[in-house]
Amino acid sequence: MTLFDEYIASNNMTGALLIGRNSLNKNPGDKEIFCKYTDLLLSLAEKLPSLKERKNFANQAGVTLAFFEENAELSTEVIELIMKYRKRIGIVAESIDAEDRSIMQAQYENTKAENTDVIKKLYQEKEKLEKANNQNELDAVLIEIGTLDSALDHEYLTDEQKNHYDMLNREYTELISKKMGEIEKKNNIAYNKDAVDSFNKAFHSFKADEGKYKNQSQLFNLVSTTLFAYDAGKLFNESLIYYNHVYSYIFSKLDDDGKLALTRFSIECERKLG
Repeated sequence: MTLFDEYIASNNMTGALLIGRNSLNKNPGDKEIFCKYTDLLLSLAEKLPSLKERKNFANQAGVTLAFFEENAELSTEVIELIMKYRKRIGIVAESIDAEDRSIMQAQYENTKAENTDVIKKLYQEKEKLEKANNQNELDAVLIEIGTLDSALDHEYLTDEQKNHYDMLNREYTELISKKMGEIEKKNNIAYNKDAVDSFNKAFHSFKADEGKYKNQSQLFNLVSTTLFAYDAGKLFNESLIYYNHVYSYIFSKLDDDGKLALTRFSIECERKLG
């Protein structure tokens, strides 16, 4: 038994491959060494679980055959041997390629199915977006849309899926813009209603006890939480008209020091953001 055979028998394939390659390099035209070494390469190419490793050993078998073809003393027997191994290597390589194609096709079908599922969920999120009534609900839907979009494998979208995705993008853009406008309008209305209620509170509180608010500390406590608590830039014209009415009334009832204090308060008071 040769050293090569001993390593094969002990299932030491790494050592056997090293010995086989070394022996063939030293005896490039030896048929027996060539056959044993190539048989080992093809056996590994047929049986290993890793497709990547099987491809590697099939390629090595092809290189080994080419090396043998260049260095062997050609005869009818050797040529027949070469043809035999060409055919065998071709069969092994085709088997590996077929399995590779099958795996790739399965992966593609799986990715396509996952993309279809994501697109269906994007349609569902569109329905949620249409029902969003406030900024928090809108933000929650937008976060989910972003998560779903990142889960799509855009490289493997089919034409039909791409059409759905592009259409959804257009609809989302229009719907988000519309929703943001609706929510902003709703927020502005709520802000103005709150502001008008506060202005009214300031008016009636001051009118009910004008003497109390001649004290600047009391005046500040009142107007800082009511009259001057709102950003004029967010107020509707109607709200501003009422604001000016209340402001003018209070201003007219104050002495000169009170008027100055009220003016300063209007500048210094912090406004609600809405």
